[in-house]
Amino acid sequence: MGSLSFGFRPAFAAFLVAFSSAGCSTVIRADGAEELQASASERQALRDAATVVAKTPWPKPSSSTLAERLTGVEPDGDKVSRDDAIDVYVDALSNDGDAEKALMADADRHLEAARALNAVAEAACDAPNPRLADVALLEDAISDLRETRSIYVASLKKLDGDDLNIELLKQSFDDVIKSLGVVADDLAKNAMSKSSEAFAGPDAVADAL
Repeated sequence: MGSLSFGFRPAFAAFLVAFSSAGCSTVIRADGAEELQASASERQALRDAATVVAKTPWPKPSSSTLAERLTGVEPDGDKVSRDDAIDVYVDALSNDGDAEKALMADADRHLEAARALNAVAEAACDAPNPRLADVALLEDAISDLRETRSIYVASLKKLDGDDLNIELLKQSFDDVIKSLGVVADDLAKNAMSKSSEAFAGPDAVADAL
């Protein structure tokens, strides 16, 4: 799977430097009530979609930053590794009459949730006030989906699943992860652009005086 491009990081650093250099002469333009409400709705839709993506039919590995971001707390209890999650999932599937079919059905639901998140994220790109915090949420979702992909593939291999289904799983998750990466980059660029527009430089202050 190809690595995702998060080219907005250098640009964001440059934006922070430019903002800092503006000093006290910077004027922040307040958003209107309607824009704030729209932004809040977009943000909640993004969190709701990410919450569905975070749900798994196995114990969540302790490495999941998405679950922690959504709940705001670190997981309690014993640490859960990826191997632990695979073992629990395979054991549960073994009780099913057709373990491979059940796994593929779980994966299909997960992919649908990921595609729904992608659609919500695309809509958020056009929101009146996109935020870099939303981009961080998408990054965590992408990381979570990578691990999810690995668990589905490893579990199917342990079940001696069909090679075609294994390749289908890999490609399907790769496609949606790549798409989310592109949207995350677009959302970041829009967030930085909107942030820049929200600040006025020294000339604007002089005009205001």
